[in-house]
Amino acid sequence: MLRSDLLADFRFGFFRYHVNVLPNDIGRTPAKDAGIPGLNLGDTLTSGMPFVLVEGQDNDQFFFGTLCACPLLENEQQFQWVTNWTKTAGNHIFKWGADFRYAQNLRLTAGGPPRSGGLLFFNSRTQGPSGGGLGLATFLLGDVDLFSRYANSINDAGERQKRWFFYGQDTLRVTRKLVLNYGLRWEIYFPQSVTGKGAGGWLDLGSGLINVAGFGNVNLQGNVKNSFTNLSPRLGIAYQATSKTVVRMGYGRSFDVGVFGSNFGHTATQNLPVLVAQQLHPASNTGFVFNLSTGPPAPSFPTVPSSGQFLLPDQVAAFALPRKIRLPTLDAWNLTIQREITPTLSISAGYVANKGTHVFAGESPDYDANQATIVGFANLDTNERKPFFKKFGWSQPINYYGSNASDNYNSLQVVMEKRFAKGYQFLAHYTWSKAMGYDSDYYAIDPKLNYGVANTNREHTFVLTSVAELPLGKGRALLGGVSPMMNGIIAGWSLSGNMTWESGLPFSPSYSSCEVDRDTGPCRPNLVGAVHITGNRNRYFTTTEGIPLQPNGMPGNTIGPWQRPAFGTFGNAGRNSLWGPGFFQTDVSVAKNVSLKEGVSIQFRADIFNLFNKVNLDLPFTCVDCQGGGMITNTAFSGAALQRQIMFSLRLQF
Repeated sequence: MLRSDLLADFRFGFFRYHVNVLPNDIGRTPAKDAGIPGLNLGDTLTSGMPFVLVEGQDNDQFFFGTLCACPLLENEQQFQWVTNWTKTAGNHIFKWGADFRYAQNLRLTAGGPPRSGGLLFFNSRTQGPSGGGLGLATFLLGDVDLFSRYANSINDAGERQKRWFFYGQDTLRVTRKLVLNYGLRWEIYFPQSVTGKGAGGWLDLGSGLINVAGFGNVNLQGNVKNSFTNLSPRLGIAYQATSKTVVRMGYGRSFDVGVFGSNFGHTATQNLPVLVAQQLHPASNTGFVFNLSTGPPAPSFPTVPSSGQFLLPDQVAAFALPRKIRLPTLDAWNLTIQREITPTLSISAGYVANKGTHVFAGESPDYDANQATIVGFANLDTNERKPFFKKFGWSQPINYYGSNASDNYNSLQVVMEKRFAKGYQFLAHYTWSKAMGYDSDYYAIDPKLNYGVANTNREHTFVLTSVAELPLGKGRALLGGVSPMMNGIIAGWSLSGNMTWESGLPFSPSYSSCEVDRDTGPCRPNLVGAVHITGNRNRYFTTTEGIPLQPNGMPGNTIGPWQRPAFGTFGNAGRNSLWGPGFFQTDVSVAKNVSLKEGVSIQFRADIFNLFNKVNLDLPFTCVDCQGGGMITNTAFSGAALQRQIMFSLRLQF
């Protein structure tokens, strides 16, 4: 406290975490021992079993080998200096402050598959003119359809980033009934830098060149430009309309650094010339990239010229970033009316919404900027339809961290709360919501194709929680005159519960052998009729009863509400256009407290999870013309949903 009307605080913070994940078979060379060259290269990082995936029928697959993306070695730490100031003046409470952070990161990873490689064998390699094929046959031939792995030239390339934040706000009591809060925050995320010359590379999608840190005119930030316009206004209004009614509304903008390299992390230090992400793709979906007898070509690292710029080679995956810092941005607003019903009971209803700008396309921070278009599918091979193949000869995916999508969320939220009084309290809230957004698949070609309901959106959610102390024993409403011994038995009991009901998650219909009709983008059929949701786990929604949609004509067969799309087209069924099973669960706890002496007690507790033993189902198999189409074979949350469980516990409290 500097004065009675002026306060200040100063803080310093530091955190660090370290990750070290190694495969179980590190140091062994199973691929080399089996006669497959080019996978186990004689060093520790490339030792161990490769990852092998063999595609099956009806979306089944068989895989073995190293399943973790390891080795993974990472050290991340951050230093933070913060100061906040508060000054009161009349009806105003002014606050302002600054927050300075310095982040450091070093990450050595295997990416997706292990560094001994990921080998994929698909049905399409052995398919006929009308589809079919068998991944196992492809595997027995030794024809690898897709191959990927990471290799490093140096192992100590790290990232650094400065982050500066400034804010000012005022809380003003305009009248006895009206309070206004407004403020502004300024956020500056400096472009990340690397730890030294040659320790990072930035891909310029305009020229196809890798810009290497510290060479020529390329600085340690890859010449990425900063953004100084990240201003976050905030406004909050609270108005007491009557003695029992309050109206609240607010608006705020916020920014985020993103995740997994979108503004800080491995997107510079896991590019050439530091790391080569070798990606081998066939020219068509019936081709292959190498046979197991010959092994893959060795990863190669280019010589960096004095200018620090060279063209990204073919078959080397790369990360790409915008040439100017682009932060995910969220604008959020709400309007809520709260009403007091009794001194302990209130209800509120509000409209809550937000809009994301410069956000991810889907749930992943990146999308493939070199994904093939479906246009020309009948006449051109896959590579010829990739935008950067014509321009730079690239057939590999380009992982673009563009942060150039948007999303939105709108909801009605109703809350009723009874504060604890006379041994009872509860909180009930209901939400109707709709969240819309994009998906990373085909986003570079046609973003609108996969615009739809968010994968995590549940239209309706209701949650009720309550706590009740049973009014039994001395000093309570019932049986207050019992003996001390009886009072010890009947007093001190409490009952609490939690009930959750949610509507289902959305899913997208698919169809079998769609790789014959297209080799890129979503696999969805045409919807030409009404789909009935039966709720039956053996046939949750209307399907073709296992009869395949054949490519007879343009478009193909129609069975029930489903039709096979014309060759070289996408189906018109929307992304996430169907809804899965809902979720219902009730949890109950019964507790008994016994006082031993002043300040010391024991509690016996019984917790019952999923009291009614409700079987909550997962999403169905989405294929409309497969034998198992519409069937649900798992419980919710990929099998993690609980069946009834009872837990007893005894706790000493002092």
